[in-house]
Amino acid sequence: MIGLLIKYILTAALRDRLLLSFVVLVGLGLSVSVFLGSAALTEKDQFSLVFAAGGLRIAGLLTLILFVVFYLRRSFETRDVEYILSRPISKFQFLLAHSLAFSILATFIAVVVTAAITLLSYQHIQLGHLLWGGSFWVELLVMANVALFFALFLSSAVTATLISFAFYVLSRLIGDILGIIEKPGESGTIAFLEKIMNLVSVFIPRLDLMGQTSWLLYGTGGAVNFPFLFMQGAVFCGLVLAAAYYDLSRRQF
Repeated sequence: MIGLLIKYILTAALRDRLLLSFVVLVGLGLSVSVFLGSAALTEKDQFSLVFAAGGLRIAGLLTLILFVVFYLRRSFETRDVEYILSRPISKFQFLLAHSLAFSILATFIAVVVTAAITLLSYQHIQLGHLLWGGSFWVELLVMANVALFFALFLSSAVTATLISFAFYVLSRLIGDILGIIEKPGESGTIAFLEKIMNLVSVFIPRLDLMGQTSWLLYGTGGAVNFPFLFMQGAVFCGLVLAAAYYDLSRRQF
């Protein structure tokens, strides 16, 4: 039953022209990157690569979050969720099937973007390209499950989308925030806010450590703990799915 539900979700993505539209979007992004890079006075290839990596990363993230949120909210509005749960499938299997289907879409997006970036810099391919793509894949998996949680928890698709984006921005800035608040001798309100942010940082994945553009240009230099990044992504996905299951199990359909 899980396999059929995964196939149904992926068929919905194909019916919405999600995959084809994203491939076209990647092609347009590469074209714009090359065009803008040709206008640079020096380091044209590096400029194109940096612009493409940043632009396609955001494009992939937007594509995934928008599909996850609006697909789930549409399923609730058309009562597809109630129909599916009336079949011989548990709420845990329902949640697991959606998480796996969205993870497959995240994998497709990560592969397409990594292939496009590698194609753009085919003359200077290095291990950093593969590691950038791998960490970008983990980032997409995390955000797919985060969007899944908010889409189930909130009744508004727009609100769920905005909160998912806000979570991503916070995860990308958490390293800078922690660096700013680490000042000795602070007291009063500032010290209280520092404790709050330190507590929040425990539950926020360090997405700022993933997919760094410098890896594409200069390599990793061996200073990045990739097992930690991948383990962090796996643990956080598990926590988000556990929270989503808790919320889903309390609902009556």
